[in-house]
Amino acid sequence: MQSEMIPQPLDTLLERMLVELRTRDELFGIHRKLFFVPQGDEPYTQTMFGSHLDTPYGPAAGPHTQLAQNIVSAWLCGGRFMELKTVQILDELEIARPCIDVEDEGYNVEWSQELKLEQSAEEYINAWALVHVLPHLLGFPLPRPGTVFNMSVGYDLEGIRHPRMTRFMDRLQNATTDLERVRAMLRRVTPQLADTKIPSQITNNVTISTMHGCPPDQIESIGRYLLEERGLHTLVKLNPTLLGQEEVLRILHDELGYTEIEVPEQTFTQDLQYDQALEVITNLKELADREGLYFGVKLSNTLPTANHRHVLPGDELYMSGRALYPITVNLFHRLVEQFDGRLEISYAAGADSENASTLLACGARTVTAATDFLKPGGYGRLRQWVDNLAQDMTERGANTLSELASQSRTHLAREAT
Repeated sequence: MQSEMIPQPLDTLLERMLVELRTRDELFGIHRKLFFVPQGDEPYTQTMFGSHLDTPYGPAAGPHTQLAQNIVSAWLCGGRFMELKTVQILDELEIARPCIDVEDEGYNVEWSQELKLEQSAEEYINAWALVHVLPHLLGFPLPRPGTVFNMSVGYDLEGIRHPRMTRFMDRLQNATTDLERVRAMLRRVTPQLADTKIPSQITNNVTISTMHGCPPDQIESIGRYLLEERGLHTLVKLNPTLLGQEEVLRILHDELGYTEIEVPEQTFTQDLQYDQALEVITNLKELADREGLYFGVKLSNTLPTANHRHVLPGDELYMSGRALYPITVNLFHRLVEQFDGRLEISYAAGADSENASTLLACGARTVTAATDFLKPGGYGRLRQWVDNLAQDMTERGANTLSELASQSRTHLAREAT
């Protein structure tokens, strides 16, 4: 098996899709019966960053959102909020193999993109083009993709302001030249789709991802740059260590019984502290308001732990998935109370089909996952997320996501206990 990711040309992907659709009624191995087909009257639609969002769900930034076909696969099954894999200026990394271990909770040793910056931009643009032509190719009743792409950048201001990184962001904010290449390919492979409207702005929003231990003034400086100089709606990804060492270990060891999981003390002492985070959030929220832009936080990043399983190489692992859920929900509750409910939160930490609609009822704006889609069923699990949400909203008598979250603080307080 090939260990490195090798992007496929867009025409190769499209030609494969056409053959699969014609011969097996599937795309990328996903049968049509698992496709999410919006009808336009779903109660869980919303507008975000000025764009229509058909579902509040999608893949979290991770290894699976590096390639166009993976993004498209998530879209087919109902993912509409696409968190693109975080990119950085250091894009020639030696990736340890294996790098992901998912038995129950998840662990990984991979910490940045496996593709070159230029390749990443092309993959995201290709995926954007495909989700715009697919509603027409598949005969969906609505021609729109109903999708938001969320760019993610790291890990320090110097790197983010590097000319290659600014070029990456320029392309995603205005892909006019790239889409000329796409249209030429469409005219050659599928002329009937060549005139499909594909907006040149791939994204107008970004998530800041920083390394564990990044100083608070660095995080705030990155936020100011993205808001003031790039005019991007901005989210800041926060670490679960903000909940504090005593509370994190109490939940892991005493409440969940994960006594084998060790979190090094320096993880807590080096990471952003709670009071520092409050100051950063307050300052960037005020700046975003002045700029007329959206500001929120992403909960949460992975949790660094000692390598107790010895399945992956190295001394340190990054934990995700189910064990991270109660930690992050408690941090979610604390921040909501701190800001009296006036803080926008996008959630990703142990989300799955059983708790995703609960998180929306708790006030999360979007809910995404990585670990859940790395388990058997893959992206097909997303379809169950959407089906469960529709059922839960019907049972609760909620006609909109706002109605679903009308008692959000009560629901969140209950979920955090």
